[in-house]
Amino acid sequence: MKPEDLRHGNFSSVLEKHYSGRAPDFPKRFLKWFLENILRLDEFVADDACVDAKHDKGVDAIYVDNVSEVVYVVQSKTKVSEKATLGDSELKDFFGTLVQFSSEKKIEKLYEETNNERLKQALKRNEVSEKVAAGYEVRGIFVTNVPANDDAHAYIEKAELIELYDAVEISSDYVDLNADGGIPERFNFDISDSDVIEYDAGGASTRIFLAPALNLTKMKGISDGSLFEQNVRLSLGNTKVNKSIKSSIREKSEHVNFPLYHNGINVLCREIIEEDEQSIVIEDYVVVNGAQSLTSLLSERSKITDDLKILVKLIEVKGDVSLSQKITRNSNNQNAIKARDMKSNHNLQQRLKAEVDKASAGKIAYEIKQGENNKGKEVISNEVAGLVLLAADLKQPWSCHQKYKVMDDLHSEIFGRPSVSGARVVALWKCFQKVSEAFPHLENKSFANYTLTKFFLMYAVMEIIRDSAEGRDVLASLDKIVADGHIDYLANGFLVLAENAAIDLNAEIASEDDDYFDYKNDLKSPKWCRAMSAKLLAQHKKDVRRDKAEPVGKAFESILE
Repeated sequence: MKPEDLRHGNFSSVLEKHYSGRAPDFPKRFLKWFLENILRLDEFVADDACVDAKHDKGVDAIYVDNVSEVVYVVQSKTKVSEKATLGDSELKDFFGTLVQFSSEKKIEKLYEETNNERLKQALKRNEVSEKVAAGYEVRGIFVTNVPANDDAHAYIEKAELIELYDAVEISSDYVDLNADGGIPERFNFDISDSDVIEYDAGGASTRIFLAPALNLTKMKGISDGSLFEQNVRLSLGNTKVNKSIKSSIREKSEHVNFPLYHNGINVLCREIIEEDEQSIVIEDYVVVNGAQSLTSLLSERSKITDDLKILVKLIEVKGDVSLSQKITRNSNNQNAIKARDMKSNHNLQQRLKAEVDKASAGKIAYEIKQGENNKGKEVISNEVAGLVLLAADLKQPWSCHQKYKVMDDLHSEIFGRPSVSGARVVALWKCFQKVSEAFPHLENKSFANYTLTKFFLMYAVMEIIRDSAEGRDVLASLDKIVADGHIDYLANGFLVLAENAAIDLNAEIASEDDDYFDYKNDLKSPKWCRAMSAKLLAQHKKDVRRDKAEPVGKAFESILE
C-alpha cells in the first residue's frame, strides 16, 4: 500500500465494498478499517470501540486493553482534497481532548457533561474512570488519511501522549497477506561468531543464530520498506518501541545485552543456497517480524559496534505462499497458535469441508485454514459458520462477539452434533446473508450497522420459524432442500420473515427509549435478547392475524408444496 492509496478518491470505493453495511460514510468507515487493520482489533471489538457522533468531545473511539492496562483514546480526521496534509492545529485540539482523561474526576466530569450517549455508554461499559484511577495509562491515537506536514511532525516530537498514524505511517503498517513481497536476491549471513540451532518443522528448514548487526544492515529494502512487505509494522515514527531500540543502540555499553532486550527478527527465504561454519547464503528473502529493529539499526549504523548482535530466526519456505502467510500472521500475533489453526485438522472440520463442497457442487468452499486457495468460489469461513450456528441453532446470539470461543470452548457444542451437516451449514449461511438485505427497514442505522445485530435478527427469525409446524418441517428438511436445489426458495422465504421482523423491531426499540438505547450492551445480554425475540414473535402472530404479515407456511410455500 502507498500513502496515496488512502486518499478519499482512491480509498472510498475500497471502504464502501467492505464497510458499507457497518458504517454510513467515509470517515466512519475509515475509522473502522483502521481499528481492524492497523490496531488489529476484532470486528466486534472495533464496533464497540466506536463512539463517533455529535457531542463526542473529540473522542471517536475508546478501546481498553486490560492486558497492557492501557486506555486508547482515538480521534480520526479524514480529508477529501487530494492535496491536503495534516498540520498541528488538529493535533493540539486532540491534546486538549486527552486532558479530559487525565484523572478519575475529569473522566467523571466528562461523563456528566457529554450529550453523546455512545460515549457515555463506552465510558461506563469499560469502567474507564475506575481503571485510570487504578493506574491504567491513557494513550492518544490520532488517525488521518493524508500525510502529516512538518508542523505536525514537530508537534508530535513534543507530545508524547499522542501516537500519530498519518497516511505514510498507515500505508507502512498495513500488510497485504496476499502479496509475496521481499527481495529477489541472495544474502550472506555472517555466523562466524555464533552457534546455529538447526531443525525442521512441518517441512520448513529453520536456523536460529546471532548475527552481527552491521551484517544485517546490508540487507536490501530496509530504507524503502520493500524488505518488509509482509510485516505488520514497518515505518517507525516516534513510538516508544523505536525510541527504546535507538537508545540501546546509542549506549555502547549495552550492545552486548541487546539480544536480552529485543525479540530479534524473523526472515523467510525461498531457499538456503549454501552454509558452512562462516556463513549461511539464502535466496529470495523477506523479513516478517523485526522491521523496527532493522530500520533503527540502519538509522544508527555509525554507532554500532561488533558487540551488537541480533537474534535471527531463518525459515526456508520453498515458495509455499500459504506457509509464508501463516508464519507472518502468527509471528505478528500475541497468540502465536490460534484455536482455529489447532482445529483445522479436526475430523469435524475436515468432514464439513468435504460436505459443503459436495452440497454446493463445488461452488462454495468451507475455509478451515487461512490462506487457502479458493479462487472462483464463494467462501464460508468456519469461524463465521460457527457464529451462525451459535445464533441459529444454539440460540446464543449474545455470545457471537466472542468469536474466539467458536474454535475453542464451544467447538464441540457448535459443530459436534448429528444435525450439523455441510448442507445445513450452506442453508443457514444463505439465510444469514439475507439478514443484511432486511436492514434497510431498520430506522436506527447505528443499530443496523452493529455486527451483533445480524446475529440477533438471525436468532429472532429462527424463533419465529420454529414456532410453527411448517417452520419446524422446513428446518428438519434442510439437507433435502439443498439436495433438491431449492435453497433460493429457502433464502427468499427467510428474507420475507426477516423484513417483517425488522419492521416490528423499529416499534419495539422506539418503545424502550425515545432516541437511544444501549444496543452495544443489550445485544450481549441473554435476558434482553430473549425478551426482545419473544416480543417479535408475539407481534408476528398479531400481524398474521391482521393480514399484515405472511405466515411462516406462506413464506416457505414453494418448498412445502
